[in-house]
Amino acid sequence: MVRYAPSTKEAVAADPSALRIRGVVFDMDGTLATPMKEHLIKMRTDIGVPNGIRTLEYVETCLHGRAREQAEKRIIDIETEAMANMRLSPGLVELLRFLHAHGIPIAIITRNNINSVNHFINNVVAKQPQELMELFAFSPVIDRSFKPTKPHPAGILHVSRAWNIPPQQLLMVGDNLDDLLCGLRAGSVSALLRYSDNGEFEAHAHIVVDRIDELVEKLASGFDADMAISGHENTGI
Repeated sequence: MVRYAPSTKEAVAADPSALRIRGVVFDMDGTLATPMKEHLIKMRTDIGVPNGIRTLEYVETCLHGRAREQAEKRIIDIETEAMANMRLSPGLVELLRFLHAHGIPIAIITRNNINSVNHFINNVVAKQPQELMELFAFSPVIDRSFKPTKPHPAGILHVSRAWNIPPQQLLMVGDNLDDLLCGLRAGSVSALLRYSDNGEFEAHAHIVVDRIDELVEKLASGFDADMAISGHENTGI
């Protein structure tokens, strides 16, 4: 087990060299926003994605020409439909308030298209009270145009370089196995936001929470992480 010290300003001042989380990277759907699982199922069904392969991987490697164009259009259409039901994850504001208060930067890594990201920021986030706007200063924001996508660690390593923070001091928060693997393969701490249908991914997470604001206690008090969970083992996908 590796001990991570508290990430509060007070703890940093008392022991600035201690290992701690200094930046947080979020997935979007199912993490910053409430899950859209029914749309993901519809996407796979409509495109005809076989079991055992990721949707984007299937489209980018197995489809060509007109078939690929049609699949990419269907993905965007379904993502657009999902926007109408997008809501902030319960407890998100409380977590972001803590991170802002302690100077911890935040970023987004998503496999959604940029239109979905812009909708989240310009419509869902924009509905929050004006005094909360400073809490949502995500930078960088990485959508699926950044290659390679999750579960490859390239995205979080890009964030690490942008912030000049070592990967082992970053926390990747998500609800999907690929979110966790992205963090694990970068050498970061991975946190699973658990729902009734994703508990099978717990073995690939250093931290498991049922509400996203439960991360406040972990970051405020410190935590132990089993860094032997590497993300390079056979995951079956």
